[in-house]
Amino acid sequence: MLTIFNYRLIAALVLSTVIIMSVFGAVRFYLSEKAFEANLDSLVFQTSNRITSAVKPSIWSIYSKSVERSFSQEFASGVLDSELLGEYVVGVVVYGQFGHIYMGKWKDRQGQVFSYDVKQRKKLIEYADFRRTFPISFDTMTLGKVELFIDTTAFKQHQKDTLIVELIQIGIVSIFFVFVLFYMIKRSLLKPMRKLELAHKTFASMTEAIVYTDHKGDIYEFNNAFLNMLKPGAVDVVGKNIQAFFPEAFNTFAPVFAEGAHEAWQGEASFCAYDSCVVPVWLTVSVVEEDAQSLENPDGASELVFVFQDISERKNAEAKLQKLAFHDVLTGQPNRQYFEEELALNLNLAQRQGRKLSLIFIDLDNFKHINDALGHAAGDDVLIEAAKRFRLRLRRADFLARIGGDEFTVIVNGVTDSEESAFIAKGLIDALNEPIVINSTEFKVGASIGIANYPDDAEDEQELIKNADIAMYNAKDLGKNQISFFSNELNEKVEHYFELKNHLDLAIKHGEFRLYFQPKVDLLANKICAAEALIRWIKADGTLVAPDNFIPVAEDTKQIIPIGQWVIETAIQQLKDWQDTEFKDLSLSINVSAIQLYDESFLPHLKSNLASSGINPAQLEIEITETAVITDTETAVKILYELKKLDVMLSLDDFGTGYSSLSYLRLLPVDILKIDRSFIASAKEGNVSNKILASIIALARDLAIDVVAEGVEDETHLNLLLAHQCQLGQGYYFSRPLPLAQFSELALDLSLH
Repeated sequence: MLTIFNYRLIAALVLSTVIIMSVFGAVRFYLSEKAFEANLDSLVFQTSNRITSAVKPSIWSIYSKSVERSFSQEFASGVLDSELLGEYVVGVVVYGQFGHIYMGKWKDRQGQVFSYDVKQRKKLIEYADFRRTFPISFDTMTLGKVELFIDTTAFKQHQKDTLIVELIQIGIVSIFFVFVLFYMIKRSLLKPMRKLELAHKTFASMTEAIVYTDHKGDIYEFNNAFLNMLKPGAVDVVGKNIQAFFPEAFNTFAPVFAEGAHEAWQGEASFCAYDSCVVPVWLTVSVVEEDAQSLENPDGASELVFVFQDISERKNAEAKLQKLAFHDVLTGQPNRQYFEEELALNLNLAQRQGRKLSLIFIDLDNFKHINDALGHAAGDDVLIEAAKRFRLRLRRADFLARIGGDEFTVIVNGVTDSEESAFIAKGLIDALNEPIVINSTEFKVGASIGIANYPDDAEDEQELIKNADIAMYNAKDLGKNQISFFSNELNEKVEHYFELKNHLDLAIKHGEFRLYFQPKVDLLANKICAAEALIRWIKADGTLVAPDNFIPVAEDTKQIIPIGQWVIETAIQQLKDWQDTEFKDLSLSINVSAIQLYDESFLPHLKSNLASSGINPAQLEIEITETAVITDTETAVKILYELKKLDVMLSLDDFGTGYSSLSYLRLLPVDILKIDRSFIASAKEGNVSNKILASIIALARDLAIDVVAEGVEDETHLNLLLAHQCQLGQGYYFSRPLPLAQFSELALDLSLH
C-alpha cells in the first residue's frame, strides 16, 4: 500500500509540475507575443517614418518642380536597402499618389536584396506573415503610400528557443522541487500512512468479524471475516440493520444503542447467517464516541462496533470435554462421577416420592485371565461388548454406568420388591451366556452381581454403594456368575473382614507373629530330619488366631507380602542359629503363597537374606502349592528356575489336588513332592486312593524326587506309607506344630512313639 502511495504521490507532484509549467509557458508565450507585437508595431511605424521621410522629397518633386529636392532618388533607394537589413522587414514598396509604383525592394530567405517587380508580389505575400501600409503626406496632402511586408519567422524561432531554455531551467528547478516536496510530504505522511495501512491490514485480516454501524444500527463497514460467516454470495450487507443478524440477542444488547450509553456489552449470542441462527458467537458491542460532526456523520451521533467470533469449535470441544468428564471413554457409558451424581439425584427423588430404588453392582468373572492372556486390547473389546449387551437387557429408565475396571452399576428406579430387581439382574447374567468372540476365539465371561435396596438396606448413596459392593463380593464367594442380595449377615462378615485387616496391620507393626515348627520324620530311620515353619498370630492379650482365619485376608489385601518377608527373614535366622547346635543338619521349609511368589520383591529379598546369612541355601526349602503354579504357569516356571539358581530346595505342596498334577512334574524343577493329606486320609488297602498314593510314590522315586506324606494321623497311616516305602512323613501322629523350645526338646528325644 505504501508503494502505491509513493507512486501516486510522485505522479501527483509530476502532474502538478507539468500543469504549472504548461500554464507558465502559455502565459510566458502570450506575454512575449504581446510584447513583440507592441515592439513590432513601433518598429514598423518607425521604419515607415524613415522610408516616408526618405522618399517624400522625391515624390514631391514630381508634383512641385519649384521645391528644391532635399534628397535624391538614390538616397531613397539606399534607405530601402538599409531597412531591409533588419530581421522583420522583407519587402518595401513605395506607391505614388495614383497608385503607381515609385520604387520597391525585397529580400529572400538568404538575405539577398532585389528590386521589386509586380510579378513577385504574390510570392512576397506568401513569404511575409502580414503587410502594413502607411500614407506619405505633406501637410494635408497625401502624396502616396508605403507598403511594408513583415516576416516574423525569426522572432518565432527566437521566441521558441528562449521558451525552451526557460522551460528547461524551470524543469530542472521543478524536478528539484518535486523531490524536495516528495520527501517532505512523505516524511510528514509516512508514519500516519504506515499506521493507517497497519490498521487496514489488521482490520481486513482479523479472524474476528468486525462490523461498524451508525447509532441506529445500520451497517456501513465490515471486514472479510464477517462476509465469510455469511451465505456465499451475500454482499448486500451495507445498509442492513444489525438486528437482522442477531434477532435473538438484540434485545439483550439494545441498551447500548440508547443515547448517552457508554458501557460495552459482551456475551454469547446466536448469529443468523441468513439460512439459520445456529452459529454461536462471542459478541462484544462497543460505543465509538464522535468528537465532532463530519460529512459521514453530520449529526455527530455515537457509532457502534460489533466484534464477534464463531465459537462453534469451542462449544463442541466443551461438549466433548463434558462427555469425557461424565462418560467412560471406552464404552461410552456414564462414568463413576456421573453415576454418583445420578444416584444422589435418584435417591432424593425416591425419598420425596416414597418409592424404592435398587442398586445393582456387576463384576465380570474371568476378565483378569483374558486381560493377562490376550492383552489390554482384548480386555477392552470384552468391556465394550459386555456394556452393549447390558444396555440391551435394561429398560430405558435404568441407568447403566461403568465405574472402573470390569465393574458396572445399574440404578433401577421404582422397584416394588426384590423379585423385580432379581429379574433384571438375571437378565444381565443371561446377557453374557453367549461367549464373547475375540480374534476368532470364544471366551466365556460371567458376571457376579450384588444388589442393595433403598430404603431397606441403606439411607444414603454411600451406604447403598458400599452394601451393593459387599453383596457383589459375596456373589463371587458363592462361586461366581451368581446374584447376591445384601443382608446384615453379609455386613457383619465384611465388618469382620476389615476389622481383621486393621488388626493385621497392627500385628505387622508390633511383631505379633511367631514361627511354630512341625517335624518331618524319616520313616525308615525313625528320626526327625527336617521341620516345616508355620506362622502363628498371637495377639498382645495372648489370643491365638488360626492361620485359616487370617491368611486368606492377608492374601486378599496383599498383607501377605510383608508377612512372608518376615517369615523368610526369621526362618533363615533360625537356620543360622542352628549352625553350631545339634540341629545343624536340619533343613527348614517355609510356605510361599501365590501372591508372594509373583511379587517382584520376592526373589531379590530372598537372595539378599541368603547372601547375608552365610547358611547353606540347600537347607532352606521353599514350598509352593500347585494352585499357585497354575495361576500363571509360564511365569511360575521362570521364577522357580531363578529360585534353583539360589541352590534352595523346591517343594510342591498339596500335590494331587490340581488339574493336571503329573504333567507339571516334567516342567517344574522341584526336589520334593508333598502328597496332600486327602490321599492319606482316604487311602485303604485296595481302594483307588491307595493305588494313586502308590503310583505317586513310585513315580517320584523314578524321577529322583523325594516324597513327603502329609496328614499322618495314626499308626495305620504310618504302616500304609511304610508298605509303599515312603521315606518321609509329617502329621499329628508325630507332633503338632510346636514353639521353638518344645520343638528343640522333641528333636533331641530320639525315642519317638
